[in-house]
Amino acid sequence: MNVLTDHIREIARERQNLFNEFWSRPEGGPFCERHTQIVDRVIRVVYDAVREDHPEIESVSVVATGGYGRRELSPHSDVDVSLIPPDEESTHLDAGVRKLFQRLHWAFGTELRMEVGYAYRLLSDLPGVDAATRTGLLDARSVAGPVERLQRLNREMMKHLVSGEFVLAKIVERNASFQRYHDTPLVTEPQLKEGAGGMRCFQCANWIRLAIGEQPRQPTEDYDTVIQVRNGLHLLAGRQHDLLGRSRRSEYAERLGLDESLVMQSLTQAMVVVHHEYTSAVQRLSEARFPLSEDVMAITGEARMLGNAEAGSAAVGIAIATRLGLQVSEIQPECAPVTNGPAALYAVSSGEATLRNLDLAGILETLLPELTACRSFHSQDNAHTFTVFEHTLRVLRNLEQLPAGTFLGGLKDQLVDLEPLYLAILLHDAGKRRPELEHSIAGEEIARLVGERWNLNTSVVDLVAWLVREHLTMARYIRIRDTQNPETIAEFARIVGTPERLTMLTLLTWADVNAVSDSAWTASQAAFLEGLFRATSRVLESDGEPALDPGLYRQRLLRQLAKDPANEDDLQDFLESLPAYYLTSTAPEVARLHLGLAQKALRGEPSIEVAHRTELSATELTACGIDRPGLLSRLLGVFYANDISLLAIRACTTHSDRPVAIDSFTLSFGGRIVPAATLRLVGEQVVAVLRDELDVDALLRERGKDPARRQEVYHHHFIEGDLGILEIRAPRGRGMAYRLSRWIAEQGWNIVSARIGQWAGNAAAAFYVTGPAQSRLEEAEVSTRLQLRV
Repeated sequence: MNVLTDHIREIARERQNLFNEFWSRPEGGPFCERHTQIVDRVIRVVYDAVREDHPEIESVSVVATGGYGRRELSPHSDVDVSLIPPDEESTHLDAGVRKLFQRLHWAFGTELRMEVGYAYRLLSDLPGVDAATRTGLLDARSVAGPVERLQRLNREMMKHLVSGEFVLAKIVERNASFQRYHDTPLVTEPQLKEGAGGMRCFQCANWIRLAIGEQPRQPTEDYDTVIQVRNGLHLLAGRQHDLLGRSRRSEYAERLGLDESLVMQSLTQAMVVVHHEYTSAVQRLSEARFPLSEDVMAITGEARMLGNAEAGSAAVGIAIATRLGLQVSEIQPECAPVTNGPAALYAVSSGEATLRNLDLAGILETLLPELTACRSFHSQDNAHTFTVFEHTLRVLRNLEQLPAGTFLGGLKDQLVDLEPLYLAILLHDAGKRRPELEHSIAGEEIARLVGERWNLNTSVVDLVAWLVREHLTMARYIRIRDTQNPETIAEFARIVGTPERLTMLTLLTWADVNAVSDSAWTASQAAFLEGLFRATSRVLESDGEPALDPGLYRQRLLRQLAKDPANEDDLQDFLESLPAYYLTSTAPEVARLHLGLAQKALRGEPSIEVAHRTELSATELTACGIDRPGLLSRLLGVFYANDISLLAIRACTTHSDRPVAIDSFTLSFGGRIVPAATLRLVGEQVVAVLRDELDVDALLRERGKDPARRQEVYHHHFIEGDLGILEIRAPRGRGMAYRLSRWIAEQGWNIVSARIGQWAGNAAAAFYVTGPAQSRLEEAEVSTRLQLRV
């Protein structure tokens, strides 16, 4: 070991001398060549030393990969090596390989202060290696041990190299680097390795040439200029550092005794040429002939399917062609049914442009006839602008175009695997072709049939089928459910079950509704969607569902509100008079406001409080006065009379000798915040109703509306609970909330909260109701009364 140590330290001194010589003789490629030779000697010395104790190691080839393989080691570049054993049965080599790794780690990590990366490569690994690993092996060369190991590995690697897939992976990597650093070489602080015009552009150009059957280019003078500056930057920084900032470039020019502006001008010109090497190689894709997948060839810029192609493999080829910008012809031979389901899933998850090309080539008909059957099929929901087929592809477009850094864009980026979501989108409305079933139920059946036909993993099929079945659920919740109610959140959390399902359903909901029409998605829906997602996430991430004990919430509110001891008794009495649903769903600051309004009402001063909710494009009006039968429906009559749209109601009445009504309404006017003049008039009329000084029926007749008009109901559904939920579908048009609330009051029932919206082209609402004296309503009673009125 002492001899080995002395030898390694002698090499380390030689390396340091090379570094010291740089400033008197600055070089690019030649410097890296000499540095690489020094590193080669370290590996050979260590290899020979280990072989003395483990002679079996001589059957193992030590291979340089990546930049080390290209002999482009800058002063602080990583040293990447791979060990290739003679065959798969190589357990007898374990001790020697372990010792070799240990000695190399000592030599580089301790003595030379270099980062070293190891890999143990078997021939059987090659079909499954990723593009980055494959790229490193393309530049491999033998350093120690038998050369034939590397030769055999190269033959096997090229056998498994799918040119289209590899080239696409390289272009995607380049684009990601351009986005992270800079996409033009004309920058003042260039990234010399990964930015546009950096070393990676030249390297990637050669990888592309190699993949499409062309000869790689030898390093050019411009490429050498970039390497030279990088070598100096490494030495100045004392570490691997590739961003040439202003201070470093000044220091670099000063060490060489050169004018800084001339240095940067020369470097920039060189980087422009290097970047052109890359763009020229990409342009060659439209002229070359190379395989895109097993069954698709690129021929002079066009993707052509081979005869007897399997649909999954053909779809992958079309997907790669689309992303590479190649043309896809509609004149293609028929393809065989899917046998490679994962390949088909990858292809259909490649985006809208790929789906349209798959359709153009006739492959989509083989992959998903359930979708192509909807090409000219129109939804019975008149809200839709497009046919089911076109709507589906526009849902994909919405998902693809989500900007990074936004709430929804962040959710998309969090997902590890988007493929189940894409397939669910493609099938979410396919069930509309079966009118005898709800389309979400029919769609679930279709999703399972497709999963079986494609032989997909059961967990993937289950997730896709669940998304299709529930694709309307979240939209329904944000439109007509009280998403401030903890019981609603708990109920929704039970439906989604996992954070992954919640995230996918949130994205699907947004993309689906936005594809219905230009006006289908509103600011209020966006706010309710994000609120529902965040509240449900908290429930799913907790140990269990939140406790809904009103006593606990009452104590919490008391602790947070009782900052003034003089008001503590009033506050205690107020909280004791509030119903359970109020306590469990009202924020402390809102409760403080309501306490003040209630105290004024008890003094004979009914009042309103107004706040604009810009995130909802709506106005929130809270009305407070002594309660009386029918008060809520009369307040709703005022909004109806003034053509104000109602989004939500939160109603509360205190339990006391003089019950106080605290009713909050979320309102909009033409989809916007209520204008000041209109709001002033409406506010005066609301206060007049609270004072029992306004005849609402007369006001409605004055505005041309019939106060006695009955509300037609298309469909109803009642969910039993302490707060029953009455869901209503009815004809579109203003006044539904007023008419239904009047009818509910006639039954002696109490409305706690309500959401008003649209659903499937109809008006929709959900009323959270209790029976007389807060009693629980039964489904049979509600249905009977509704049927009698109809």
